[in-house]
Amino acid sequence: MRAVTGSALTGIAALLIFGAAAPAQAGAPSGCDDISAIAPFTQFRYTQIQTIFDTLTDPNNPFSQLCSNCHPGNVGAAGLGLGDGFSYANLVGVASAQNPMILRVSPGNPLSSLLFQKLNCDVPEVGGRMPPGGMISTTQQAFFYDWIRLGAPLSRLGFEDR
Repeated sequence: MRAVTGSALTGIAALLIFGAAAPAQAGAPSGCDDISAIAPFTQFRYTQIQTIFDTLTDPNNPFSQLCSNCHPGNVGAAGLGLGDGFSYANLVGVASAQNPMILRVSPGNPLSSLLFQKLNCDVPEVGGRMPPGGMISTTQQAFFYDWIRLGAPLSRLGFEDR
């Protein structure tokens, strides 16, 4: 079930994120978007996620590259490069540069994954919302949520995973 609301995320995240360890900052993520009305995604390719990184733009500035401006190639802001061929290895199972106790993407656990928190919440566990101004749609947020929930596979579509 994927009923994520600001208050639900706060309660669930507090249990999941802080159950066994001390919190990274005073409090759980807050100001999170509700993605519960979006039907769960079950099929995707990592290339679809890479396309979001490569093409996400500010509607007021169609020439902006909201992800790759700050996270180009293999190394960007906070040591996170989201360039094609580098982003998966820089995200999945990798400790955050902001707090090494938090994984950027914790396969199977979107609520404790810093990437999802930063895309979904105004105040993630550490740092700020990404991209600045929250230009990612709730449908795209749900896509990332489900990708992480399903183990953050490199590929998952039809027969190719069999």
